[in-house]
Amino acid sequence: MTSRSAAAPGTGEVVPGTRPTGRPATASGRRRPWRTHLLGYGLVAPLVLVMLGVIGYPLLNTVLLSLQNQGVVGSASTFVGLDNYTRAFGDGAFWASIGRSAIWLLGNLVVQTIIAFGTALLIGRNGRWARASRTWVLIPWVIPTVAVAVIWQWLSNSNYGIVPKLGAAVGVDGLGSPFGDSALAMPALILMNSWHWFPLGAVVIFGALRTIPGEIYEAARVDGADSWRIFWRITFPLLQPVLFALGLVGSLWSFNIVDSIYLVTKGGPADATTTAPVFIYGKAFNQFQASDAATVSVITIILLAAVAFFYIRVAKPKEDA
Repeated sequence: MTSRSAAAPGTGEVVPGTRPTGRPATASGRRRPWRTHLLGYGLVAPLVLVMLGVIGYPLLNTVLLSLQNQGVVGSASTFVGLDNYTRAFGDGAFWASIGRSAIWLLGNLVVQTIIAFGTALLIGRNGRWARASRTWVLIPWVIPTVAVAVIWQWLSNSNYGIVPKLGAAVGVDGLGSPFGDSALAMPALILMNSWHWFPLGAVVIFGALRTIPGEIYEAARVDGADSWRIFWRITFPLLQPVLFALGLVGSLWSFNIVDSIYLVTKGGPADATTTAPVFIYGKAFNQFQASDAATVSVITIILLAAVAFFYIRVAKPKEDA
C-alpha cells in the first residue's frame, strides 16, 4: 500500500497520511465560494429585480403614504408622521374588521381542508367513478369569482332560489337569503368561498397521496392494521409537509380575498362581513382616505407576517434526523 500525503498549508511541507485537496488556497488562506455561485446569482438576479419592482416598490410607497395625509389617491399631501397610526390604533372599526378576518381565515382553512382532504381520498380510489371525477371536480375552481357570486345569490334567493324551495318542500318555510342575515352572512360566505377554492387543495393532496408507496399500505395490512389506523399512522403523517405548505399559502390567500365578499355583501349587512381587506378597500375608494387605508394596510401586513411566523414555528413538520 502507498500512503497519501499532502503539503501543509502555508509551509510546503508534506504531511504523511493526508489527502491532497487539489485546490490552491488564496492569499488570505480562505476560499472564495461566491465565484462558484456566480452563474446562479446571475440567473436569479432578474427575478429578484422583478420582485423588487412588483412587491418592494408598492410596499415602500404604501409605507410612505401612511406617513402623509392624502385623501384622494394622487392628490396633494403633507407629512404628518405617525398621526395616522395613532388614529388607526384607536379605531374600533378597524380592530373589529381584524377579528372578522380571523374568523374568515380560520373558517376557510378548516372547511377547505376538510372538503379537499375528503375529496382527495375519494378521487384517489381505483373505481371508475373515482377516476372520472378527477376531471369534473375542478369545475368550481375554473368558474370566475363573479359567476360564483351570482350563482350562490341565485341559489339562496328567497323568491326563486333553489335552497328556499327545497326547504319549503321538507317543511321548513320562510327561508331567506343567508347573505342578508348578519348572523348567517359570514358562514355562508365561508361556505361559498370554500366551494370555489377547495379543488386546488384537493389536487395538491391527491398528488401527494400518489407519491406514497403502496408497499407501505400492504405491509400495514399484513400486520393487521385497519383503515382508520392506516390513515392516522401512515397517510396523515406522510402528508404533513404538504398540508403545512397548503395551510400557510391558503391562509394568506384567503385572508386577502376581497372580491368574493364585496360582490355578494359589500361588507354588510351591518358590517358583519367587513374583513380587514374590505375595510381597507372602503377607506381608499369609498371614503377617499388613501393615507388611512395605507396605514391600516401596513398594520395588517405586520400582523399577517407575525401570524405566518408563528404558524411556521408551531406547525412546521419536524425533519427526520
